[in-house]
Amino acid sequence: MRIAFLGTDPDALSLLREVIRAGHDVVWLGEVRTEEAQEVRRLVPHVRASTDWELLLDRALADAVVVGRGTASADLRAEQLKRMATDAAALLVVHPATNSVLTYYEVDMARRESGCLVRHYNPLADHPVVGDLARWVHGGHDAIGRVVQVTCDRALAEPARQIVLEHFARDAELLRAVVGDIRSTSAIGPRDHGSSYASLQVQMAVDGDFSARWSVAPAAGGVNGATLTLIGERGAIALLMPADPTTGEGWELRTEAADRVESQRLAAWDASRASIESLAAAIAPVDAEGAAAASTWETATEAMEVADAVELSLQKGKSIDVHHQKLTERLAFRGTMAALGCGVLILGLIVLVVMTLLGGVEAVWGQPLIPYWPLVLFGLLAVFLLLQAVPLMVTKRKQRE
Repeated sequence: MRIAFLGTDPDALSLLREVIRAGHDVVWLGEVRTEEAQEVRRLVPHVRASTDWELLLDRALADAVVVGRGTASADLRAEQLKRMATDAAALLVVHPATNSVLTYYEVDMARRESGCLVRHYNPLADHPVVGDLARWVHGGHDAIGRVVQVTCDRALAEPARQIVLEHFARDAELLRAVVGDIRSTSAIGPRDHGSSYASLQVQMAVDGDFSARWSVAPAAGGVNGATLTLIGERGAIALLMPADPTTGEGWELRTEAADRVESQRLAAWDASRASIESLAAAIAPVDAEGAAAASTWETATEAMEVADAVELSLQKGKSIDVHHQKLTERLAFRGTMAALGCGVLILGLIVLVVMTLLGGVEAVWGQPLIPYWPLVLFGLLAVFLLLQAVPLMVTKRKQRE
């Protein structure tokens, strides 16, 4: 399998190591950050970094493209993802790619239109223990009984807004895998983007008779990690996640019930190896249905919807419902027409006021100043109404093709 890498970060670096270990070919490399440059040169000394990312739009260059955070701006990364989802062979994107859920919607629409395979990489959400936690949350546990609360405490040494929201986007996917759909979020924290997010707390409403909460915790000794806790009627089960989940080691399950504490070291889990193996297996289907079934971008989009609701909750100071939706060309067209419709209504009110004033002037002069203005207004409204038939014409053309 020929793989290209656009952008580096610790997660992309772990994927690069796994690609080399598995014997795949690295055919292109770009947007190498300074902190990873030395390690990248050691791993792939034969590949020179390039700045022409548009080469990745040629499907003959690589079978898949791994997209890390890299050095690109948010706008450029969004443009790259949309273009590659339309033209590239397959994508594996480190989650979160951006902090904008709109970019996730646009990439999702592009990959559904083109039939492109788009997967995301989150080393937290696919751990085998997640399935056990979900079963205990919904069905109870022998030691702790019925689960009444699920909490996730993320320890961060640097609680800046960008870092906190990136970790929450990952943890949100993990929480959704454990508790199910998240219906609404209520965030407590700073509204100023420049403030520290060390006090951020998020209360989530879920489909079940238990509550879910996420918060930022102080990092002891500068170590970043997280603890997911299931609080039951008779005790608690805590999943201790390491600061660097890509190593596969350091996962621990701790059970506290009936004055007894049991700790269990979980088997090493190599998330990067599982991700590359899944990518290689998913590239095999060549039809659009196979690519759509193997794509995981919709799951990443749902997690970003939760993260976006948290930002809105902070701005508005109230609970925000989480709406899971798919952006399609028809929905985008409806949004554009709704904006144009508002503009036409405002223009109509302005024209009404102006023509009323001109009507008084015409009465004094005894002759019309703009004799054809009713026809012009009628023509504008007629064109706006005719535009509503464009989606029907496009649908019929696609059916003929």
